[in-house]
Parts: sequence; C-alpha cells; structure tokens
Amino acid sequence: MKISTRTRAIFLASSIALVFFIFQGVDFLDILNINFEFDFVKMSILALIMYVGLLWVVNFRVRGERFITVLLFPSLAIFVLTLYVNLLIESILSSVDKVAGEVVASLFVAVFAYILILTANILNIGFLQKVPLTQAGRAAHYVLTLIIAYLFFSLLFSNPIPFIIKVVSVFGLSYLFSIIALWNIEIKYYQRIVASFGIGMMMGICSFVLILWPVGSDYVALILSLLFYMALGLALEIREVLSKRVWLEYFFLYSLIILILFIISEWGINGRLI
Repeated sequence: MKISTRTRAIFLASSIALVFFIFQGVDFLDILNINFEFDFVKMSILALIMYVGLLWVVNFRVRGERFITVLLFPSLAIFVLTLYVNLLIESILSSVDKVAGEVVASLFVAVFAYILILTANILNIGFLQKVPLTQAGRAAHYVLTLIIAYLFFSLLFSNPIPFIIKVVSVFGLSYLFSIIALWNIEIKYYQRIVASFGIGMMMGICSFVLILWPVGSDYVALILSLLFYMALGLALEIREVLSKRVWLEYFFLYSLIILILFIISEWGINGRLI
C-alpha cells in the first residue's frame, strides 16, 4: 500500500515528538561521560532523525545541492528548537510540573516539526515542477528562518561562551541560512555566495560590536534578528526594484535599533537613559 506524503509527514513529526519526550529521562552526557553545558547528543539524534526522515517523506527525490537547501535547514531548526525548549523545561518548571510541561513541549515540537516538513516538501516539489504553493512555501521558510535565527542568537548570547565563538557562530549561521533562503529564488550561484557572505560578515561584525556594547543578551538576540531580517529581506528582493514602502520600513527598523541601543544600555553608574 502506498503511503501518502501527508501521512509520512505526520508520522515523522510524531516520531520526533515521541523521541523528544523519551529523551527527557535520558542523560547522554552522563552515559558517555562527557563534560558539556548541555546534552547536545539528544538534539543531534533528533536532527538526524529529521534529516533521514525528511528524505523518506519526499520519496528520496533529492539530488545535489538540495541535500543542503531542502534537508539541512529543518534538521538545524529541530536542533535549535529542541535545545531551546529543553533548557526552558529545566530552568522554569519544577519537578511537580515537569511531566505536564514535557507533554505540552512535545506537542509543540510535533506541530513545529510538521510545519518544517511540509515547507521543505513544498519547496522540493516547487524545484521539480511549478506548483501554486511554492510562493507560500518560500514565505513560510522565510518566517521559520527568522524564528530559528532568533532562538539561536538567544541561546548563544545568554550562555558564557567565548566571544570569538559567538562571532564565528553568528557568521556561520547567518551565511548558511542566507544561502539556503536565497536558493528559493532564481538567481545565479555566485550571486547567492556573494550575498550570503556579505550578510554573514555584516552579522558577524554587528555581533562583535554588540558583545562590547553594554546591553543584555535578550536585546542582543532581538537586535541581531532585526538586522538579519533586514539584510535577508533586501537580498531576497535582489531581482526587483524596491518600493518606497520597503525602504521606509527598513529605515524605521534601523532607527528603532539605534533607539533601543541607546535607551536600554547600562551607562555605568548613571544607568539607563530612562
């Protein structure tokens, strides 16, 4: 009996959520005797399940660059999402509420995984043939990229990690997410490389400046996300003449970032401006 793509997607999303729930009672760092800040083994296994499972969902119709552009993003997204959710469970919920929180978190992971899978499937089909849902898939991928980027920045800057690793990580993720997002539009390969490298460099430099700026990690993640939103948005509009509305929107966001930086910064003994 032939299994439909939707059924495969539901099965994969449910499997990821089930494994995530089971892993809440497993400590791989203790089992493997690894000294690390968080149990990255759990998230790596979940990411691998997503990668291989998604290949099955799309009926193995993936070739060449799509092993990265179609399959890699959902896997990285699941890694970042489950890490973020897992840290929330450990830091916020008490032992009494932990089981209920894990169930709710698992359901959330299932829904998010299902959205990632459907989006990847739409983009893969849109590459093979013209379908009406392709534009919706691109829009969904853009939103998902921004969400995962914010979660990644939040995790990165809220933990005691050497600043050089933070800067390199921001550059690496921004470059990778940009080149995957730009794959969704029809531009030449070298243009994607150059644009993605430019976005990555800009994000890396901005992250270096924000590390030195007297502002909290939550605001750093927010500001970097806004900068990434503007940079990636401009890159995605590379084939079109930008309207005045778009430039006005980006000018407003840029002004908002500058205002946030000056208002919320801790200026020594004088504190904040307001």
